[in-house]
Amino acid sequence: MVIIHTAEDIIRAMDENPEWLEAVRARVLTREVLELPRRFEELRAVVEQMAATQNQMLETQKQHTATLAHLNGGEVERLLGKQIYGMLGGYPLRMRRVRVLRGYYWTHGMDRFNGALEEANDVGKISDDQHARLIHTDFIASMRRREGEEDVYIVIEASRKINRHDVDRAIRSRDAMQAAFDGAEALAAVYGWEISAEDRRYAESNGATVFISAPEI
Repeated sequence: MVIIHTAEDIIRAMDENPEWLEAVRARVLTREVLELPRRFEELRAVVEQMAATQNQMLETQKQHTATLAHLNGGEVERLLGKQIYGMLGGYPLRMRRVRVLRGYYWTHGMDRFNGALEEANDVGKISDDQHARLIHTDFIASMRRREGEEDVYIVIEASRKINRHDVDRAIRSRDAMQAAFDGAEALAAVYGWEISAEDRRYAESNGATVFISAPEI
């Protein structure tokens, strides 16, 4: 027989008789409170699943964005390949006898041009870095002014949204072209679907022509 006189006696009795503790707990606590640990575990499982799903969605979105950027870049170059003759023949350059030396579409002139670049690299007119820069330039063309008979070269970097890095690449390609072809006149240009006002000013202040087009719909 257990005799209880104080609160300490109650605590000691429940410690010695676990079933008493459970009986008191069930009487004192509501069913909802008793179920909190189970519900907490269920909630944690749901949150973990949501976090995993969100992370997967973010990774998929990043992959989609990267793929879209790549496709947009290819589409910009393809469109430039269609427009380049009319573009260089119109305002502001008004050139004639445009020939694509490097570009989206292959031409017979590309092989001859690549050979000329290799020869310029072999004899030390351009460095290996300059040769690589020209090989990776999006578009290179030769053309002539309407009142002249000398070839003028133009290098064009194409991007969906033009930024100053595109401008810098075009400028480096322009300088390499001038070195490869004994100081021949070379122009730098960038082509794309959009450019910020700041980057346009940067391009123009560095002598690069900006061509803005629109994607085909």
